This record gives sequence, structure tokens and C-alpha cells, in this order.
Amino acid sequence: MSSKHTLIFLFLLVLSGCAALSTVNFKALHGPAQPRERIVAELRSDQIDYWRQVKPILENRCVVCHSCYDAPCQLKLSSIEGIERGASTENVYATRLRSGELTRLYEDAHSVDEWREKKFFPVLNEYVNEPETNRQASLMYQLLELKEKHPLPQADILSNDFTLGLSREETCPKVEATQHFASEHPLWGMPYALPGLENDEQNVLKNWIAQGAVYTPRPPIDSDYASLIEQWESFLNRDSLKGQLVSRYIYEHLFLGHLHFDEFKPIKYFKLVRSASPPGHPLERISTRRPYDDPGVDRVYYRFVEEQESIVVKTHMPYTLNSARMTRWQQLFFVEPYEVTSLPDYQPHLSANPFDSFQQLPTDSRYRFMLDEAHYTIQGFIKGTRLSRSGSPQCD
Repeated sequence: MSSKHTLIFLFLLVLSGCAALSTVNFKALHGPAQPRERIVAELRSDQIDYWRQVKPILENRCVVCHSCYDAPCQLKLSSIEGIERGASTENVYATRLRSGELTRLYEDAHSVDEWREKKFFPVLNEYVNEPETNRQASLMYQLLELKEKHPLPQADILSNDFTLGLSREETCPKVEATQHFASEHPLWGMPYALPGLENDEQNVLKNWIAQGAVYTPRPPIDSDYASLIEQWESFLNRDSLKGQLVSRYIYEHLFLGHLHFDEFKPIKYFKLVRSASPPGHPLERISTRRPYDDPGVDRVYYRFVEEQESIVVKTHMPYTLNSARMTRWQQLFFVEPYEVTSLPDYQPHLSANPFDSFQQLPTDSRYRFMLDEAHYTIQGFIKGTRLSRSGSPQCD
């Protein structure tokens, strides 16, 4: 080897050594990472309550960025399931010729282990459950602390240290590389390019993470809502061909909506989904890329599921269901005499064109159905036409 090559080799060796020193080998310290069960039946008196204390802070300061499928690093802080899923280095806006893998919460994976198989990495500690490791091995904790150590500079205009353009290069460090990340970008703590959290908010989040980021189960839907859902699912799951076609038409217009019943306060929002199981049975959700794709079953049922994520304006399309609405739909689709002789299939060239799929439904009824909620219809054009690779609306 020549002297020149020797110098190059030594230089690269030094660089690789520096890179190694800037990462932490948690696996060597604690063994392999393993997603843990964070749900507990009840909290101790000294434990932070996710629903009452943590969630409001995240909604107030974090979900403005981390709530959509094009959120930075696909990290969704709008639900506990999104936090547990973690982050991904895959760029949602990547240029591609073919469709990407689906990554919808509650649909395309159903456990943290399954998300790890899809190459999502944790933002909470998944090594030994002890306070110091919960701090050191949590990306979420480390980035909160980075902001605490390097607060946003006091200036009227952000410096060039921050990149905010849509075409900016995304940086998605894993917790092992946070030391290197902090040395390269000391001002990039979270919330990014914004003032840090208030001291009491910061302490709540950091203490919750140090305690293991546990949380109690969601409460079940109360009996009043369950009764209303039963009525609406009965209305939307008639056995006749006419009933099935009408319900398919309604679903394909409302699948992105946040449906709510105005009989009760506070408002709870629901999603209308396709299911292989009828009302009264455990939901068997049918997950396809598009709402008009082949469901793969002989009979589709339309069911309600409670919205699990924080409501944000960027994707919020509210739609009211009440007795007047049910009466209106009854008048539009079931009073006028007409016949549905067969159900349209789900061949893409047909199902993608509602004028073909629903030609057996009265034209006037379809027109008035959309006109009744013109605001929702327009919101669908604005928020629903730019579907991400996940089949969900993008939000910039």
C-alpha cells in the first residue's frame, strides 16, 4: 500500500471511529430491544396520566406538525398508538413510479411488533424498564431535552440554522444517534423551530417518559352512543340490493368524514368503515387502498368506529347524523319507486367512476344528497382529493 493510500485509510478509520463514538450501543448495554406492554389497568398515585395530563400538551404543542401521514418522519403524536408505532425514515413524498407500502394506523398493522417489521423505529425506550434507561433510550425525551438545553434564539426572524421549505431534506435520527444529531443540529430540539414547552409541560412529558410512558385503556363507548350506532348500522345494512347500493354510495362519500351525532354532548366523532362482519358482531375491518377497491368478501357491512386521533383542522370534515338526516335519506333513496337489479362489481375501470357504479340510483337523489351538505362536499375536493400512499388525506 502506498503512503498516499495509507493516509487515506487512516483518515477514514478516524472518521469511522468518531462516528462510532457519537452513537450509543443500547443493545450492548441492555440486550435486544423489545416492545413492551404499556397499557396498565390503573395508575399508581404518583404516575402521570396520559389522557388527562400528557395528551392535552401534545394536542396544544405537537400535533400541529405530527398529526398527518406526511408528518415529519411519519411520527404521529395525535394518538397513543401513533406514539407507540414510532417513526420511519421513509419519505412519504418520495418520487416513485409504483404505489408505496400502506402505513395506516389501526389498519395496516395491529401491534408494535408489526410496525417494527415495517421498519418503524421507536421514540420511547424499548430496553430495560428503569427510569434512567427510559430517559436515555427515548428519542422523544432526548429531543425535548435538546430544546431545553438549546432554546430557540430570541430573534424576529429564524436564522438559516432552520430549514422549513417543502423540499427540505428530512432528518429522522434514531435514539442511538442523538448525540451526533445534537452536535450537528443543536437548535433542532422539539418543538422544531418553535419556542420550547413551558416548564410544567416539559416536566409532565419527561416524567411520563421516565415512568415508562404507561397509559390506561380507552373507556368504552357509553350506552347512549351505542344505541345510536345500532340504529344507524341497522339503517345502513339493509339486505335488499337497493339498500346495499345506497349504503355503498353513502360510504364512498363519507369515508373521510368525522361523523357525529348532535343528540349528545360532548361531541364524539366516528368513522364509517367497511366490515366483513355484520352489526352486533366484532368488527372485521376491510382495509383497501381506496374506498372503492374490491373488498374481497361476498357481502360488505358498514360499521362505525370511534375516531382515535386528535381532531385537527387539516383533516377535519365534520358531518352530522341525526333523525332528520335519516328521514332525508329515506326520502331520497327509498320512497321514489325504482329498481336495483344487480350490484356493480369492483373492477377498477367501473368502481372508480361513480357515474357508472351508481347509475341505478336516481340522478336527482344523488345530486340532492351532495347538495344537502355542499360545504362537506367542497371540503372533500380540498382535503380528500390528494390522497397519500396510505389512502388518507395529505396535510401540509
